[in-house]
Amino acid sequence: MFTPGSKYLIAITGLSAVSFALYMLLVHPSALGAVALIGLVAATSLITGVALFTRDGHTPEGQTSAATVDTPTPSMWPLVGAAGFALLLVGTITTPVVFIFGIVAMLAALVEWTVQAWSERGSGDVAYNASILQRLLNPIEYPLLAAIGIAVIIFSFSRVMLAINKDAGAIVFIVAAAVVSVVGMLISLRPSLKKSIIGTIAVVAAVGLVGAGIASMGVGMREELVVAGEEDHYSHKECGEEKSEHFDKGVSETISATSGADATIELIDGKLTAHAQGIEGLQDSITVRRSNPINIIFRNKDAGEFRLSAYLGKKKVADGVSEDLITCTQLLPEGAEQWLTFTIAKPSVTDNPYTLTIPGLEGQSIVVVVP
Repeated sequence: MFTPGSKYLIAITGLSAVSFALYMLLVHPSALGAVALIGLVAATSLITGVALFTRDGHTPEGQTSAATVDTPTPSMWPLVGAAGFALLLVGTITTPVVFIFGIVAMLAALVEWTVQAWSERGSGDVAYNASILQRLLNPIEYPLLAAIGIAVIIFSFSRVMLAINKDAGAIVFIVAAAVVSVVGMLISLRPSLKKSIIGTIAVVAAVGLVGAGIASMGVGMREELVVAGEEDHYSHKECGEEKSEHFDKGVSETISATSGADATIELIDGKLTAHAQGIEGLQDSITVRRSNPINIIFRNKDAGEFRLSAYLGKKKVADGVSEDLITCTQLLPEGAEQWLTFTIAKPSVTDNPYTLTIPGLEGQSIVVVVP
């Protein structure tokens, strides 16, 4: 049967749902009030579900009410909350990551401690109260703890790999994988091994990895990565006629399929030609769709290394200041081909057209028309 508290909560949930439905039908389905009401429905539904699941702390006949029994159990969550507050303070003067970890620890301690205190008042049976706590929190705790543990391991290992030499990184990775495989094999061969021993091995390995990650953060990334980050090697395309040290490294000279191409641009004997999809003959301009990805194939059939560069208009970077928006292929040798994909959001204009050009090759361009 429903307890008195559950009946009240069910009534509130029903009233909230009716209010939400009427608001959606009679007022405005996308207004802020609809969002607030659906949030109220969700909150009251959750509280009602908890009340029904725990029978609102109702004490069956023959049991003593928890209100008359003072049996608080020890809790580690105040200590976790204090540690989270300390991390929060340290994060204000160090890095945002530490600050975020502090907030997460404080919120976790608040939720866990609150639910634990509530479950201790569920009945006079300590075992029953503990079972309520486990049934309520374990389905949430285990996935979260697993996700956090995996994230910490990956982050720590990545700090180590970014700090050590590139050549040594491959060796460290192989050794770490071999150690994990060997330890896992030994544990599988000894199924009777005590869980405490396995837990100790896991904790020692995790602490060692986290310690190595923290030490690597103190050392910082290796010099080549620091320089690359400062010079923006990973996102900046160098579209000049000169060979780029970073962007033109590891050139892709072939493509796997050509069926999705909107046009094919070829450089033959110093002349740039265009073959538009579905149009016979050579063109000096191509027409493309607006606000859709455009796929261009560039083939270099001329002696030497060349790249195809696309001028896509100007981009405002500050008040009264703009810069050219340019993308390009890598520098391709003779006989190589490569995709160039871009999107144009605005229609073309006569006085400043979009163009495809070869840097260093004057007088050769393909006009890109965007209706």
